Amino acid sequence: MTRIVFIGASYNWVPRLATDLMAAFDEPLELRFLDLNPEAARVCTEWAEAASRQRGRSDRAAPFTDRRQALEGADAVLITISTGGLAAMEYDIAIPERYGVFATVGDTTGPGGWSRAIRNIPVFRGLAEDLASVCPHAFVANYTNPLAATTATLQQICPNPVVGLCHAFFEMKDVIQGIFGLEDWGPISIAVAGMNHFTWVVDFRIGREQGYPLTRCKVAGRSLRAVLPQGSADDIGIYSGHELCAELFDAFGYLPYPADRHTSEFVSFVLIGSPPRGLLDVGEAEPVETMEYCHVKRTSVAQRRSWLPGLTERMREMIAGTRPFPQPSRETGSRMIRAYLHNEPFVDVVNALNVGQVPGLPEGACVETLGVVDGLGVRPLAVGLVPEHLLELMRPQAVAQKWITAGALAGDREQLLQALYRDPQCAHLKPHEVRQMADELFEANRPFLRLPAA
Repeated sequence: MTRIVFIGASYNWVPRLATDLMAAFDEPLELRFLDLNPEAARVCTEWAEAASRQRGRSDRAAPFTDRRQALEGADAVLITISTGGLAAMEYDIAIPERYGVFATVGDTTGPGGWSRAIRNIPVFRGLAEDLASVCPHAFVANYTNPLAATTATLQQICPNPVVGLCHAFFEMKDVIQGIFGLEDWGPISIAVAGMNHFTWVVDFRIGREQGYPLTRCKVAGRSLRAVLPQGSADDIGIYSGHELCAELFDAFGYLPYPADRHTSEFVSFVLIGSPPRGLLDVGEAEPVETMEYCHVKRTSVAQRRSWLPGLTERMREMIAGTRPFPQPSRETGSRMIRAYLHNEPFVDVVNALNVGQVPGLPEGACVETLGVVDGLGVRPLAVGLVPEHLLELMRPQAVAQKWITAGALAGDREQLLQALYRDPQCAHLKPHEVRQMADELFEANRPFLRLPAA
């Protein structure tokens, strides 16, 4: 029986990913749910048993709180954790905001992503060591942000085939489909390069025709706003407008990842200097903070907290049979696991250490490109030459991510500080102000760190 371990019994991720696994595998699965919270592991186990019965399958499920025990004999591992939870994320956002940095998400880059990385990397180091000693051949699909830093940590330490996964690729193809009024993705061929949440479409085709000449013809000297879909929700249901996406296309001539909430955190001119913003009533418990520039919206910690009761209720209603179980999603992790275990080649976007697939970005940084998954593991595909001006937009974050991972693994405060100096979100700050902000974030993260005292 194929054994698949969920590290993090997430009420958000488990229904989606476990449903995908049951759809991808005809054979019965043994699903193991590992969590520090025994109740979460138990509820996910009950959910998986109910979902298996509902699909007429004979899968097994079990809860775990001991990591090495859960990993014993594992064929695949999915990671969906958040070290420190929302309480820690609160200071990721609040401390930088006192220094004029307005984070719209705060989980990937900037001071907030830096803070999240330095407390996640020690946990991922321990996880990687367990993977290496307990199940060195298990396929590992990582969904934990900051995705580049956590994936890089795993790939540097354990021999397992490891991939970092995100749903940006779907949203890019959705935007191209909308621009050209296509019925589906069938005619779209696409090449991407970049960092997770800051990936660019470096080339695409509609059928056999080059996509960018077709796009420029459609735009006809106007802003991309004239033909771009106004906005969309990602596969988790979080809405993002596309005004910044259009602004970046108009300036640089290429399509970025269209989720403005994430993209805004990679460019210095959007979030820094306490940008003007207001409140927008979108029918939720609290109004959404929205910037005047490109109407980029923040997903606040308060919003995230307000979603938790609904996730719990959804799980319990599905277990009780009063709510339908989800249909398979567009996430591709389950298909990658099957591709590896059954040696059936599958091509999709992967996050992996740069070994030359993106020339011009530093080797050893974690980058996002197309890749092949099969019995050999995860093999990223070379993109070819990426326009130099796009490389220069991506380079600061690629370097910072590499230094953050190296600094956290080595316990080197100075290297971590150098990474923060380089971050575009700190461009308006003087060096002593960056150091002061870093000290506050170090102190807030002290329970999670393995660093010498300052």
